[in-house]
Parts: sequence; C-alpha cells; structure tokens
Amino acid sequence: MGTKDYSGGLRFAIMLNSLSIQKWQYETIKFLLEASNSKVVLLIINEQKSNNQKKNLFSRIISYPYKNILFKVYYRYLFRPHSFAKYDLNNLIKDVPSIRCLTNKKRISEYFTSSDIDLIKSYEPDFILKFGFGIIKGEILNSAPLGVWSFHHDDEQKYRGVPPAFWEIYNNEIKSAAILQRLTDKLDSGVILRKGLFKTINHSWKGNLDQSITLSRFWPAEVCREIIEQNTFPDSTEGVKTNAPLYKIPGNTTFLIFLLKVFVNKIKFHIDEIFKAESWQIGITKARTADLIGGLQYQIEDEEVDWYVAKNSNFYFADAFAIKVSERLLILYEDYTYETRKGRLSAVWFSERENIFSDPVVILEENWHLSYPFIFKHNDNIYCIPEAKDHKNVELYKLDLNTMKLVHVRTLIKDLEAVDPSLIFHQNAWYLFFTAGYASNVELHIWHSETLEGEFIPHVLNPIKSNVGNSRPAGSLFYIDGILYRPAQDCSRSYGSRVILNEVKILSEDSFLEITANVLEPPKGFTGLHNLSFAGDYMIFDCKRMKFSSSNFFYQIKRKLGFKSE
Repeated sequence: MGTKDYSGGLRFAIMLNSLSIQKWQYETIKFLLEASNSKVVLLIINEQKSNNQKKNLFSRIISYPYKNILFKVYYRYLFRPHSFAKYDLNNLIKDVPSIRCLTNKKRISEYFTSSDIDLIKSYEPDFILKFGFGIIKGEILNSAPLGVWSFHHDDEQKYRGVPPAFWEIYNNEIKSAAILQRLTDKLDSGVILRKGLFKTINHSWKGNLDQSITLSRFWPAEVCREIIEQNTFPDSTEGVKTNAPLYKIPGNTTFLIFLLKVFVNKIKFHIDEIFKAESWQIGITKARTADLIGGLQYQIEDEEVDWYVAKNSNFYFADAFAIKVSERLLILYEDYTYETRKGRLSAVWFSERENIFSDPVVILEENWHLSYPFIFKHNDNIYCIPEAKDHKNVELYKLDLNTMKLVHVRTLIKDLEAVDPSLIFHQNAWYLFFTAGYASNVELHIWHSETLEGEFIPHVLNPIKSNVGNSRPAGSLFYIDGILYRPAQDCSRSYGSRVILNEVKILSEDSFLEITANVLEPPKGFTGLHNLSFAGDYMIFDCKRMKFSSSNFFYQIKRKLGFKSE
C-alpha cells in the first residue's frame, strides 16, 4: 500500500454510463460516503454510451439476434428487479467534477486514452468504483493506487459472463455468489476483495439477483473501513485463477427450459410453504466436545437420545441451551407456536439419574418474538442473551433460580438486529458473534468489549464472513485443549440443515480467521440440526422434521390470498 495515510478517509472516482443509476449502485455509493468517511472526487462518464447513434430501422431488423429474442424481450419488458430501479445521482452528490471519456475499442475490450488517464490521475483518486463502461484494460487499471473495483454477481469459480444470478438456477445450484474485485489486465482474474455465498432462490431469477446485489452493496464501504483502520490492502497484481466456463445470453430453447424450471420451482415453493412446517425437537445424549473434533465422523444415534418433543405440530421446541446446576441439567429453549407465530423462552430440568424431564416453566415472554436463549456463567451468576431481532436491541438477562424467571440486567447494544447472538470471553475480552438481521443466514458479525458491563463496539472487519453455508451461529462456542471452536449453521441446502464446527485460528479486536474442523449431520430421519450446547457429560441439540401444521396451513392460505400482511 505504500506509505500513504488513509486515516482521514479515501478519495474515489466513479465510472458511469450516465447520472441515472440503479438503486443498488446509488446505495453502494451512499454507504461509502456515510460509513467509511470517503469522498467522491470525480465522475467518469462514458461518452460513447451517451452519444451512441442508433442504427436505421432496416439495419436493426437485419442484425437483430433472433436466436436470443425470448430472453431479450423478457429482460427488457418483464424483468424488474427492485435493485434496478432508477435513481438520480445528483440527489446524492453535488458539485463533484465530471469528465466524459471516449474509449478505444479493441475486440471486446475498451482502452482509455493517455490524455484521459492523465486527467483522471490529476484528481488523485485512491480507487475507482466501476459502474459503467465495458471490459476495460490497459493503464486505466493503474490510474489509482488501489486500482479499479468492480462487482461480479456470480461465483467466479463456476460462472463467467452473463446474465448474472441466472445460470445457478438453470443448473440447479444450491448456492449463488457475488464478488467485489480489483480488476487486473487479465479477463476474469481480478484480486478478490470480498466474496459472499448465498442460498439460491431457485423459484425467482429476480429474487436471486436482488439477493446477490443487495447483500454485496456494503462491501466497498467495508473494504474502505478496513483500509482506514488497519492500513492494509492486497497489493498483489495476481488475481484469482478460474477455469469456469464463459456463459452468454441464453438462446430461445435454453430460456424456455429456464422458464419451465422456475415455474416448477415456484409451484413447489408455494406447496411447501402451505403444507410443510418446521417441527423442531430437543435431544440430549451423552457426548463431550472432544467427541465431535477428531479424525472420525461423529454421528448422533437416535437410540441413544432422550427426546423432548412438543405435543402437537402447531408447536415446536428449538434452540436448546443447557447448564449444569447441582446434579441436574437446566435446559432453556425457544417455545414456539404457529398460532401466534411468536416464540417465548421456557425451561425444563433434566435428571441424569432418572433420564426424565420435569414439567416446563415459562421464564420470559415479551411482545416480540424470542428465541436462542444463549446462557453462560459469570461470577457465579447465570446470564442469558436471547435473540430479540424484532425488538432491535441486544439484551442481557440474569436467571433467578428461585422464581425461574429471567430478570433484565442491561441493554448490551441498542438499535441492532442481531440474530443468534453468541458470547465468548477470549484473551481478556468479550466477543459477541451474530448474523445481521438483513442477512440472517449469510453475514457474520462480531462486536467486542473489555468487560461485560462496558460498551460493545463493532469489529473493524465486519462482516467477518459472508457465507450461507458457514456463518450463522449454531450454539455455544467451546474450548478443547486451549483451542476455540465455533459451531455454525449450514443453511445452503435449507435453513439449519447441519452444523459446521470451525476452529478459530485468530480472534482479536482487529483480526479473525477460522477453518472448518468437522461437520455434524442430523440423525437419520431428520432434515435439520442447527444448535449445540454442552453441559456435564451431555450434548443438547435440536433436530428438524417437516410436518403439516393446521395453524401454519390457514395462515399461509390467508397470506397468499392477501388477507394477511407479510
């Protein structure tokens, strides 16, 4: 990165085809300005685009690509992603100088003139954000110290070309992806600055593309914050290596097959929503943390499990956390009903001697949905941090064993939609892991504080991970021989399909690294496993089956007929 001090913020230029830009581009720039203390110093507008002379009618008829006509008509007249809505950039930034550049086209690439490059350099941008022009090559890529940044809304290891977020549906991919890259002179070989993996929305191309775009629009601001806080940036000119095939606009037959697939997937999606509801149940079995980490694949055996199950399919029990009190295990869990579509927190005692559960007791109920009662001991007290995303605060409670009620202690973080908050004390600091409410299965964040009573502040690398298969917390973090492990949900196949056990290699106030150590599948006959907790000689977990729920059935019917809001 050289010796430049970026602590005061970064200067950047924007490549555009016009000042009328798409919603996601507008929001990306807005996040950059607000969240990273960066400044727009130049707008680089594509003169070739703005002065494009249309062909005469006859030439257009003769040269029209009729083999792609179905896709082109659909894309122009029917395809309306929310992210593509038009916004006027003048409403966001004013009094920013602009230049119009006419590039020289050689085959499929565009080259800037030396005079335009010198002019761009004179404004001293630290980087250039590319929202316009085509495939650019040449010296323009070196006209800013941190290069030219560009989005690619696909997995570069599987898909090059166009259209974005399309071929994953056509090829029945479980995951879709997006990357933010620093462009290099070699096509499709940029230096990756950020990458995210998301569950493919296979019943809607619009939904899949909107997801990929929406969840990646924060990335330039996050990279800028990392540069400002840590003064680090990948200097390498060597980009990613990929052997992915180059995809082009689909032909008419291919596009008809695609539409048929989406139609079938949409029918299946609506049928599943109406007739299938998640039914979670709690299991307890003898196992220690070390059993899950090792060379052999650990498997939960049904016959060795004591199950705690709701009495009918309109209820379920999930997110079980346990702690040992005297000779019994205290289990806190989400007590959910489809009738109100809201959860409360309940508790039950498990006797190790008799292997029986006590009668349950409600320990906390609020006007908002509660789940994931993360419990831990500190100074001989039992504390709980439940998920209260709809409440938009992260709250700390203390358990009163005499009344069996959770008593509010303090608000840890205000105005934050934290999903599955999980706390660990590590190397003299408290670290709170959670996924963001707007990307609950994808974006992992960390906040930290020196004390439980102190102020929690966000990690400089947030989001520290964007991966639908290995981000969302899945229970208590634990140590084995001084090594920290973090369970995470794999939501790539379905929500909470299995648990990934990650070894945390680095965790500090400015660094984070973890690698996958093992995978825990649900027992036979179940389709999901998404929470682990350990107490004494036992592992407490939850498992999912899909069942018919009459309450869910009537709710979904009313919602789809327009009688209920989302």
